Amino acid sequence: MFARTATITVSIAALALSAIPVRAQYMMHLDPNLYMFVAMNMNSGPNTCMNGIAPPDKEIDEARLPAPGIMQAYFAAAQGGSGKAASFRNSKKASWTYGDTVASLAQIDAQADPLAVAGNRLDANALRFFRSGDFQTAQGQWLVKRADGEVAGLYDAVFKREKKIWKLERLTIFTAADPVVPAMQYCATPGDVAEHNMKSAANQIDYLEKEIVKAQAKLEKAKETLAADEAALAAKPSRAELKEMVRQSTKQLEARKKKLADLQENLTDAQKYRDNSSRDKAEIAEMTLPAAQAARFSGFETTTAKDLAAKKAEEEAKKKAEKEAKQAAKGS
Repeated sequence: MFARTATITVSIAALALSAIPVRAQYMMHLDPNLYMFVAMNMNSGPNTCMNGIAPPDKEIDEARLPAPGIMQAYFAAAQGGSGKAASFRNSKKASWTYGDTVASLAQIDAQADPLAVAGNRLDANALRFFRSGDFQTAQGQWLVKRADGEVAGLYDAVFKREKKIWKLERLTIFTAADPVVPAMQYCATPGDVAEHNMKSAANQIDYLEKEIVKAQAKLEKAKETLAADEAALAAKPSRAELKEMVRQSTKQLEARKKKLADLQENLTDAQKYRDNSSRDKAEIAEMTLPAAQAARFSGFETTTAKDLAAKKAEEEAKKKAEKEAKQAAKGS
């Protein structure tokens, strides 16, 4: 009769807490089941890379350091007129794209690269470079300049390992007037984090709005139950079981109020997450420029990426300070 409250198992949330994305950590006022749903929806499950956080520098360097050599080898071959395909993985997914032309591995050597003409030079260093959050690929963008220093175009390159050796998997060529989207941190496919954020924000809001409707109905039911129990007690004030019913129904009403408040608070957070994702998308769109102006990509980060980087740096600094403090304590 009195079992009107549900017991929520917290072990799943406790086990997965360390895997929850930074942007979900402000949602801890949720009950564990709902919190886990929102957090997993945000990043497509625990331990995924849709949080947009870059891998450790050591992992990035593993792909970044050989990349300029791969690009220079490709560019030299392209200027020489043959052997471009040697820089690519021996894979059905290997592709070379310029405008509407998409060449497979077997077709790459037959293509004329509009940027690899006499007098042009490939910048030694990447304009932008990212390793995927799943560690499988890397993406870099390189400027190609004319003899007078003006930008002739841009290479957007995706790399993947072949027998532990990094090679090109996809190369897309942009001439000076072609619009280019700046490379950003990604999970498995370039551009997937921003796209996922927009979809997951919409899913979160839809889910929470439905949960709020349910919670409001349950709250009204709890109010009715308490009113009925109080009326019964008023009629027979000496009955101990009626007093217990009022106590239980009062407790249930407070729990329903808290659940609704938590949901409403989290809806506000989810709406903020949606607004931030929309802002990031707009910032990337604003920075989508003709290749001739792509030098402006240097140092570009979305507001969310900056916030995440600052959070990561803060956490690393804290860990370093704690480690140094422990070492100092041992030495004293």
